[in-house]
Amino acid sequence: MIFETIKTEGLAHFSYFIGDQEAGLGAVIDPRRDIDIYLNLAWQNQVRISHILETHIHADFVSGSRELALATGAEIGVSAAGEYLFEHHSLREGDLLELGSLQLKVIHTPGHTPEHVCYLLSGGTGAETPWGLFSGDTLFAGEVGRPDLLGENTEEQLAHRLYHSLFKKLLPLGDEIIIYPAHGEGSPCGSQIGDRQTSTIGYERRYNPRLRARTEESFVAGVLDSLSPAPRYYSHVKQINACGPRVIGRLPHIPALTPEAFQQELDQPNTTIIDTREIEAFGGAHIDGALNIALREAFPIWAGWLLPPEERLLLVMADETDLDSIQRHLLRIDCKNLVGYLRQGMRGWIEAGRPFIQTDLLSVHELQEQVNRQPDALQLLDVRSDEEWQEGHIPTAQHRWLPALTENLAGLDPAKPTAVYCGSGYRSSMAASILQQKGFSRVYNIPGSMTAWKAAGYRLNNGTK
Repeated sequence: MIFETIKTEGLAHFSYFIGDQEAGLGAVIDPRRDIDIYLNLAWQNQVRISHILETHIHADFVSGSRELALATGAEIGVSAAGEYLFEHHSLREGDLLELGSLQLKVIHTPGHTPEHVCYLLSGGTGAETPWGLFSGDTLFAGEVGRPDLLGENTEEQLAHRLYHSLFKKLLPLGDEIIIYPAHGEGSPCGSQIGDRQTSTIGYERRYNPRLRARTEESFVAGVLDSLSPAPRYYSHVKQINACGPRVIGRLPHIPALTPEAFQQELDQPNTTIIDTREIEAFGGAHIDGALNIALREAFPIWAGWLLPPEERLLLVMADETDLDSIQRHLLRIDCKNLVGYLRQGMRGWIEAGRPFIQTDLLSVHELQEQVNRQPDALQLLDVRSDEEWQEGHIPTAQHRWLPALTENLAGLDPAKPTAVYCGSGYRSSMAASILQQKGFSRVYNIPGSMTAWKAAGYRLNNGTK
């Protein structure tokens, strides 16, 4: 038997490759858009990909099903309850899919979305009963799927359907069933997903706080109360996956641009520079108007939050070897208009005599001195979530949530020095770059931010804004 978990970094997305080598057959469940990893696994294991299966219409990443179907000739299996607008095979409750000695049974589990299905896995040497469940976004380690991505005020109805899918269909499968979810810790598809890639139904029954609800009403209330805002790109990606993503065939070539060519592209409408360097490097020197999203684990999620999907993108990188990773990250969330990258990065730009600006860095010690000495001289901005703000914030700070910052600049003075902080300095660097785009004259980022402030033992305020 072949069983591989493919983790997509940044999105905390899990897809799965399973197969029977003797039968020469394999299946991919919830594939991502860049499919070379699945083709390589098929070649390494000498199997043919015969099944491509989706658990639901995904909102957080662009599906690779159509890409994989064209490359392999395999059929795409999706829920019959979904409104898919591309060629597919409809799957219904109780349908059985054969992969040699392996068998997948379709279970319709509406709740996260109306069409959602799970796949119950059985077969393999020494396996006499079902033993695994590809649970998609219905059940995670420590969490359940969010029911609010459909919009149109359907979240309460879907939360009730989610309760029935979990308590009437999945929990009765047996405590020994291993759960293989579509997401892990860090995915916005669940607010409290645990840091384990797998779990069991028995463990979740005992310890998952959602499954310990005593009544359907308390379950629904708990799920709805836990919802955090969904990333802005989700609705766009969901629509793309329902219609069928454009097949790209291979990763497009992204040209290296001289400073002169880079400037010419920058002068075109609807163009944004994404500077993926670390916050200290960005602060030291960057091109005016650039948005800093450092190439860390959360890069694609924040790119999805902050970038319009049709925007023309220019890249500034710390190292040109980062290009492959960045391109894959962006294609997975359908940011596809990568025009080019700056050859030799900021060094090439500066040596060509091009202008640059800086974002000043302010230590928490300097900030504390400023807050104590002249609290009104500095405009202090906290760009963390509402929950983080409520848990404690720096005295004199104002609160603006980063994803909504551009629309919530009222009450801030662009002419006044402004210092921005978050949890570590990562998000605040994004916010500082946005403020500079909007004409704020003197902007400081706080490296270490709240983590450093707490470590230094400085005072916090709690409660309301």
